[in-house]
Amino acid sequence: MKFTKRAMILFISILTLAVTSITACGFLGFGSTEKWKEEVRLSDGRVIVVYREIINEMGGGEWASNPSGLKPKADYIRFNNPDLAGKSIEWRTLKTIDTWPEIPLILDMEAGQPVMYTIVGVRTACEAYNKYVYRNGVWIEEKLPETFEPRTRNLFVRGSDDIPKLVSLEMKRKIDENGQSRRPVRQVGPKREICG
Repeated sequence: MKFTKRAMILFISILTLAVTSITACGFLGFGSTEKWKEEVRLSDGRVIVVYREIINEMGGGEWASNPSGLKPKADYIRFNNPDLAGKSIEWRTLKTIDTWPEIPLILDMEAGQPVMYTIVGVRTACEAYNKYVYRNGVWIEEKLPETFEPRTRNLFVRGSDDIPKLVSLEMKRKIDENGQSRRPVRQVGPKREICG
């Protein structure tokens, strides 16, 4: 088969465009993963290091508000139980509403049990806080009352695609001071559900 010069240029152009599209959308968009370590201060003052992983997928709104074209699909947090040396625990996204997964906000210890507080959309313009307790190797949801004492977030909530390899306590403090995260993710409570 003989190719003319024009056909060869067209073939190379199409091939270049295809490779660029696959690289931009395929490898980065489908199943891309963000990983980092994070310092977390527990309510009793102890600091532990957790391992975070967010798996992304294509989607997440229009380009103007989401230029990467990606949204989180699942969130994983791995850590060693600070009360039981060598006992590794993993939390992963348990709820997804309208294809958006819940966001972990607080990891702590209560009565010797690991607990996780999250937020997830429940309907248009409304989100709800959730609480999970780790018992007998399983995360169990414990329904929060309608109102309760608010608690300050201690986990990093991604605000950009540039996550350092280690998110320190100092970095999180600066983000909070600068008001770089929206109000519902700065703390958990005092109401179980937030609308507006």
